[in-house]
Amino acid sequence: MWLRFSAVLGPYRVFSIRDVRKLFPEMNLMNLVRWQKKGYIIKIRNGWYCFNDTESSENIDWLAANLIYDPSYVSLHAALSYYGLIPEAIYETTSITTRKTNRFTTPLGDYSYHHVKQDVFSFGLTLIQMDGERSLTGKGRKIVMAAPEKALLDFFYIHSQYKTEKEMEHLRLDEAMLKEILNEKFYSYLERYTNRALEDRVNNMRKAYAL
Repeated sequence: MWLRFSAVLGPYRVFSIRDVRKLFPEMNLMNLVRWQKKGYIIKIRNGWYCFNDTESSENIDWLAANLIYDPSYVSLHAALSYYGLIPEAIYETTSITTRKTNRFTTPLGDYSYHHVKQDVFSFGLTLIQMDGERSLTGKGRKIVMAAPEKALLDFFYIHSQYKTEKEMEHLRLDEAMLKEILNEKFYSYLERYTNRALEDRVNNMRKAYAL
């Protein structure tokens, strides 16, 4: 049973009890408990699991972030680090959601989710491939992440403590990357927030980096 189970669900990387019931309706779910005890799978939270042979380079934590608290997308510090906008390595997966703000500690790491309204949530998203051979076969799931323009705007929208030019400088944003993403798309996204304070923060960011 384990060999067939891992062959079918392996490309999912992260799977739910609902997935198991759909694909293996005859299976005794106690197998999940036994396989967890044997170290074959890891329970993430609330009926979500992943396989225990996952490499950290596969960004499995980001895929899990999308799935265990849906709807959500990876943004803020995690996305800014991914795109090279900030120099720091980020050890927490940060996401945006339309659900309530929340935070979880799981065997895969720490997850934080910040609430926004639906009209702020529903644009500026992109799908990225997971690293690793499984995703390159086309069978792997994609990760929903903010585009770089959206990730930067989300950051200043959520983290309103960054207001002055001096505070902007402390972020050490990559100037070359900023020049690239302060484009027509960026400003069209900014308009959709309909938030004057956010516009002021963006203006102070531009002054701080002479853009």
